[in-house]
Amino acid sequence: MSTMPLVSVIIIFFNAERFLDEAIESVFGQTYDAWELLLVDDGSTDGSTAIAQRYTDQHPGKVRYLEHTDHQNRGMSASRNLGIGNAQGAYIAFLDADDVWLSNKLDRQVAILDAQPEAAMVYGPAQWWYSWTGRAEDRLRDYIPEPGVQANALLEGPTLLTRFLRLSDIAPCPSSVLIRRNLVEQVGGFEDRFRGLYEDQVFFAKVCLSQPVFVSSECSARYRQHPNSNCSISQETAQHATGRLAFLRWLADYLSKDGVNNGVLRKALQREIWPYRHPNLDRIYQLARRGLPGKIWRSSLRFKCSWLSLPLVRNLRCLQFRRLQPLGHGRQRGTPIVRYYWDDYVQKHHADIRGTALEIGTTYTIRRFGGVEVTRAEAIDLLLHSPEVAVVADLSRADAIPSDHYDCFVNPFTMHLIYDADAALYHAIRILKPGGTLLINFSCVDYYFPRGLDMGTGEPMFVYHSFTPIQVENMLRSLNLRPGDYTLDVYGNLFARISYQLNMAAEELTHRELDCVDPGHPLLICARVVKPAYWQARKPDYRTPWKPGITPAQWNPVTGHYAT
Repeated sequence: MSTMPLVSVIIIFFNAERFLDEAIESVFGQTYDAWELLLVDDGSTDGSTAIAQRYTDQHPGKVRYLEHTDHQNRGMSASRNLGIGNAQGAYIAFLDADDVWLSNKLDRQVAILDAQPEAAMVYGPAQWWYSWTGRAEDRLRDYIPEPGVQANALLEGPTLLTRFLRLSDIAPCPSSVLIRRNLVEQVGGFEDRFRGLYEDQVFFAKVCLSQPVFVSSECSARYRQHPNSNCSISQETAQHATGRLAFLRWLADYLSKDGVNNGVLRKALQREIWPYRHPNLDRIYQLARRGLPGKIWRSSLRFKCSWLSLPLVRNLRCLQFRRLQPLGHGRQRGTPIVRYYWDDYVQKHHADIRGTALEIGTTYTIRRFGGVEVTRAEAIDLLLHSPEVAVVADLSRADAIPSDHYDCFVNPFTMHLIYDADAALYHAIRILKPGGTLLINFSCVDYYFPRGLDMGTGEPMFVYHSFTPIQVENMLRSLNLRPGDYTLDVYGNLFARISYQLNMAAEELTHRELDCVDPGHPLLICARVVKPAYWQARKPDYRTPWKPGITPAQWNPVTGHYAT
């Protein structure tokens, strides 16, 4: 008998004949198979009822058909509650009839809830899906929104709900959620009076006020965008404003009845209700915001952000180059120049980030540039310091990681910190599948940690290397790679090198100063390696570095590299 917890999947539908088949098939396509499917008919009058009954007949032990008495149309909340009342699983997942799941949705989210017993619910971003139409103009419209809160973390409910109020677009899509059934029953399910608009946000508000919620960075669902959806129809009418006001009033009553005294949350709620209570004042404010006062204010903000780029200010700042310490006492400011170059490089090669992908320390780059082509995102580090870290290993001693396992490996800003750089590069290629891609960079110059730097991930880090392009190419060739198997791109120039060493941010340089490439003064080397099918190489001999017996500096997120 399977020990995996049962997941009750609830699909509610009303005249969803066009999309229902695809939604159901995405449930059957899950890599996690301990699920039951409840198809709740909200009084459909088209062929979707027949589709649901066909799946019930074909899979009697797996799929159940439910409907309201006399085949009534009672709205989304009542329909979800009907499914919840008949659910048998420990976890509940919702899937809207016009959305689809990615194949590892349940697998990944069940693992998260199993590992996070305090979490009531887990959710991640859903892809806004336009390309389902097949039209050429829609292919580039798909995108995955930023979560708007700290990802891969357990967040307290009032804090999360406050963010949802301020930025309603970051609220969870129901299709991207997995929740514990006992918690659903504890909060009383959905509110029946919210039939089809804001019914999900009412429910999520109750959940957030009960227990912490885990926010995942992984996209698990495709949120279909089409003109006949409930949200699209409401946006084109006055229903949306009416629905939001009803939600805000309900939340104010709920907070009072529940005795919630969170000051930040109540302040955010008052700010959201204010335009509805004072429509005339809000109309004046909106006119001022769009008119001349607003333009003056926005111009002042732009000037505040860009004054460091003004020619006169920039020339005066260059006088500060005659100095013995970095600018700003070493405090981090803006975008590091090397990060600007790396983001530009990864953007050009984002199509390589796909399938089962691995990244050093975090999955930030994979999440930002990989999108839905990534079926599994993992991080490798020396310690299990976050839920993202699925592989605990030293890359230069990574014999335990199986060969031919990953479709992509993203390795930024670490090679100069690894003494056995040749061994680390060998393992980085070995663990790729044939045809898999390694995106990696090599620092040509960086701040040196005189005492080492304790990042809280194991032994202190030291800078062992400052690479040159010919050195990197020789390392790749020594691992039995031919010129056609890799490409090198060099970034930087003399001014960029000096600016980086002085702790200037990329925003303080012009595009001309950043984008000029001087091969004689490189700052960063970026490489793309595609593992050939024939690849075989001798593992380099392992070497152990000598390290000084002194207390390392502690990593400081404010001063960054310039730790003391």
